[in-house]
Amino acid sequence: MKTTLFILLLSISLQAETTSSDIIRFSGGTTIQPIIEKIAVPYEQTNKESLYVEGGGSEVGLQKVMNHSSDIAMIARNLSEEEKSRFAYMTIAIDAVAVIHHKSQPIKNLTKKELIGFYDGSITECQNSGCECSNLIIISRKIDRATLATFEKYSGLKSPKRKNLPPDAKLIRGDAWEAESNINTLLWVAGLKGAIAIVSHAEAIRYEQMGYPIRISEIENVYPSPETIKDGTYPIQNDLNLVWNKDNLKVERFIGWVKSGGMDSSITELGFVVVER
Repeated sequence: MKTTLFILLLSISLQAETTSSDIIRFSGGTTIQPIIEKIAVPYEQTNKESLYVEGGGSEVGLQKVMNHSSDIAMIARNLSEEEKSRFAYMTIAIDAVAVIHHKSQPIKNLTKKELIGFYDGSITECQNSGCECSNLIIISRKIDRATLATFEKYSGLKSPKRKNLPPDAKLIRGDAWEAESNINTLLWVAGLKGAIAIVSHAEAIRYEQMGYPIRISEIENVYPSPETIKDGTYPIQNDLNLVWNKDNLKVERFIGWVKSGGMDSSITELGFVVVER
């Protein structure tokens, strides 16, 4: 009886280890999350690994890869040279940061100066831009979100929540709302007629097509389309990256599948721009 029980427990233990080794864990940017969710089933049908994906933000994903609680971080921003040196990575697509507002507002175009004015608080009403609502609500992002980092780089503004900023740093207005995810942002704008927000372009397109009352603004008379994102004329854009530890051999089959073009159709269907590999 004891021998039988020992064998049973050993079998369960080995099965758990095997199951764990057959799961590739993704965490990070909610911009990239829909891509991994979309490819999970077709990938699992032809490969032995299962894909487990959770959001949390790009910086959270990177931390989880560093402490080995995730295999691959989804980083929706351009990587630093230090990160490129330290980790293995692959740029899978390009996205844009779209500036959105409620559909009821007749805003068509914003200049860079106007956009900065809304976010630093120097513009508190937007009639000059076509907005008819004086109750302006600016929606920013949490400091661990890549969308914010991309916007900060473009605008020159910094979140007031960032630490060790120089005394002359130009800040995003202190009363700006801070969204955790693209979905939060899109739902807030859909329900607030005076809202202006920054969000993933591909996600904004998807929600607009589903009938949500949002509208994407041109920036400097350039609309974020696949063509203007690819040729660089739309000015606020970022890379979408997969990042993993160089010694993590478990992800090799998946990365090879991506390199072969396995996820390219899903990337395009979701509104992102595929990059050459």
